[in-house]
Amino acid sequence: MNTSIDYKLKKGFRNLFPEYAKQLDTAKTQQDIDKLQEQFILDAKQNLAKVLGKDVSKLTATDQTASMPLGADQYEILKNATGDSIKTQLMVLIDGLNRLKGMDDDGDPGLVTAQILLSGALGIGGISTTSVIGSLASGATASIAALTGVTVATVAVVVAIIGLVIVSIIIPIIYFILKPASCIILLINELDKPLTFKNDYNVHGKPRLMTTPIKNGIILPEYGTYPVSGFFVTEKSQNALVGTQYGFVMNYDDMDLAFGVQNPLSSIYEDNNCYCAIGETAKNVAIETQKSNKQEYTTTKNGIGLSIRVNSGSGSIAYYVARAFKL
Repeated sequence: MNTSIDYKLKKGFRNLFPEYAKQLDTAKTQQDIDKLQEQFILDAKQNLAKVLGKDVSKLTATDQTASMPLGADQYEILKNATGDSIKTQLMVLIDGLNRLKGMDDDGDPGLVTAQILLSGALGIGGISTTSVIGSLASGATASIAALTGVTVATVAVVVAIIGLVIVSIIIPIIYFILKPASCIILLINELDKPLTFKNDYNVHGKPRLMTTPIKNGIILPEYGTYPVSGFFVTEKSQNALVGTQYGFVMNYDDMDLAFGVQNPLSSIYEDNNCYCAIGETAKNVAIETQKSNKQEYTTTKNGIGLSIRVNSGSGSIAYYVARAFKL
C-alpha cells in the first residue's frame, strides 16, 4: 500500500473531484492539462461567487484567499524545517485542506473545525480571532466550533475557498506530462500588523495564487506565538522552455517586505533558489534571487527580520517557508 504524501494527495483529489480527475487522466498533452486547470479554477471561482452572493467578476483578491493561523507545534516545526521536512510540512497543510474540501457545504461545523485543527492550523480565512486562540491556548473545552466562529453558514464559504486553493496548488504536483516548474511558498506573518499584497513581478513564468491580507501574528505572553500564514504559488508559463522566476512585495506599516524565488526548470546554470529584502521592488528581488542563487536567505532592517528557505536546490516543484518577524 502506497502511503506517500504525494499518493495521498492524488487519492484525495480523485475522491473530491472525480470528474476533474477523469478528464486529467485522459489528457494527451501538457497543454490539455493546463487548459483543464484553468477551467477548474474558473469553476471554483464561480462556485465561490455563488456562495458569497456575488458576481464572479466582483470577487476581490481577499475573497479568493485564505490565511491560516498556525498552532504552536506546527509553527515551531515550520520555523525550523529544512530539506525534505519543508516539503513534508507544506504537504501536510495542503493535505489538510484537501480533507477539509471533502466535507459537505452544509456539513457539521464541529467536524470542519476538527479538521482545521488536525491540519495544524487554527482557522481558515476570517474564522479565527485573537479571543479564539486565547481560549484554545488556555485549554477551554467549550464548543470548539463556536470558539472558532465556524457555523453552518461559514462552512460553505470555507469549503468554496479551499476548493479554489486546491485546484490552484495540487494539480501541478500530481498531474503533469512535461516537467513542471513551480514554487509553492508558505509565508508566515509573526508581526503585529497584517501583511498586504502590494505587487509582484515575473521575469519568467506567471503567478498562480497569492494570499492577502495575511493577518498579524498573535502573541500571547502566557501561552506562546500564534502566527498567521498564507500560500503563494508561481509556475512556468504554458509551453515555456524556462521555469519561473518571481518576486512579490507585501506591505507592512509602510515598509515593503519583498521575497524572490526561482525554479529554473534546468539546474545547468542555477538551482532552485530564494532571496528576500526590505525596501526593494518585486522586480529587483526577482532578479537578485537568480544572482545570489542561495537556498536560504535572511535579512534585517529597522527591527524587522525576513527569512526564506527552499527544500532543495533541485526538483520540479520547489517548496519554501518564508517568515516576517520582529527582532
